[in-house]
Amino acid sequence: MTNPTGQEPANPTTMLSPANQRPPTVRALLLAATLLGVAVVSGFVWWLIRHDPGPMTPTAGGQPATSAPATSDGDTTSPSPTDAKTPSEVKIGRFTFRPMAPTDVTSDCAAVSYGKVRNWLANNPCKQVSRGLYATTVGEVKALVSVIAVTMPGDPKASELKGITDTNGTGNVSDMVRDGTVQLPSAPQVAGGGYASELDGDTVTIVEAAFYGGHSDRTLLDKIATAAVGVAKHQG
Repeated sequence: MTNPTGQEPANPTTMLSPANQRPPTVRALLLAATLLGVAVVSGFVWWLIRHDPGPMTPTAGGQPATSAPATSDGDTTSPSPTDAKTPSEVKIGRFTFRPMAPTDVTSDCAAVSYGKVRNWLANNPCKQVSRGLYATTVGEVKALVSVIAVTMPGDPKASELKGITDTNGTGNVSDMVRDGTVQLPSAPQVAGGGYASELDGDTVTIVEAAFYGGHSDRTLLDKIATAAVGVAKHQG
């Protein structure tokens, strides 16, 4: 339609909806809030990454593996045992025996023996052998003690085994240092040191002990070995 005034009609002004009429300040605040939220989430994710302890390596018994502490004389001891086979500490009379390694248990006695004892056990299989390694200190003197309990199928076989192991030159069931099961660089050789044994039904307990540092006191060493026979009842 023709304008009566003869002038071109002005362009109509585009009307904004209320949602599009937010002032600049409100839009700036919304943008800042969005950026802040992103920063908080990113920071939380980074914290989780930095503080993730990582997977724990399970041991055969399902317990987390731990590093071994060192003794004052340089020996490396195994961690405090976490299974029922290894006592944490055993006190018998005046002596306290603390484990230097987890108890080793197997049904293949011949595999952990040597000499004539090995041959005999190969022909007369045991039910179980439990091997423990302990240290005890008397004053400033320290001794390494091997405690081994061999369970046979019956009392007669156990008695026969004790007769062989108690005889010089026939070999024995190996302590864990001798066969390399446990690495203790400064450990003395217990075979040929203090010795004690006991027969209890179908089980033979064999104890060997030696002093660290070349110390010599046969009477004390024999007392330590005799007392350590009782440790076998506390290990698996």
